[in-house]
Amino acid sequence: MLRFLRGFWLAAAVFCGGGAAFAASASVAAPVGNWLTADHSAVIQVAPCGGELCGRIVGIALKHPGDPMPVDWRGQPQCGEVILQTALMGSDGDAADWVGRVLDPRSGNVYHASIALDANHDLRMRGYLGLPILGQTQIWQPYEGQMPVGCKLARR
Repeated sequence: MLRFLRGFWLAAAVFCGGGAAFAASASVAAPVGNWLTADHSAVIQVAPCGGELCGRIVGIALKHPGDPMPVDWRGQPQCGEVILQTALMGSDGDAADWVGRVLDPRSGNVYHASIALDANHDLRMRGYLGLPILGQTQIWQPYEGQMPVGCKLARR
């Protein structure tokens, strides 16, 4: 775990060379906004945070309206938790690739991640271990609904 944290902070220091990375991306479309996860279980708000993009949970679908808000692996509410941190790694014309990490709030596992907008303006989020080939891509769609009160998202 210590080795992971040391590597993470070293990577963060490299990624966070200031706001330059985010400023440089002003000409390309960044995946900023509210995104409905592939399984429609949550809404993630992706927004600038320093020179990076961060994603935090702003809506969670509950099975029943009276169910308690889910907690993370530490017993803290998942609502508002930052689960995605990425830095701009490159752009090609109108597309930009953001690379960083994604957190599974239920288990506390941290994975490498890359995000980008696709041709349909959906967000492609790829979580992986080590190499991108050892991962899974999810397609998150823009969330067009009202922001949920108290993070409670109406189940569709």
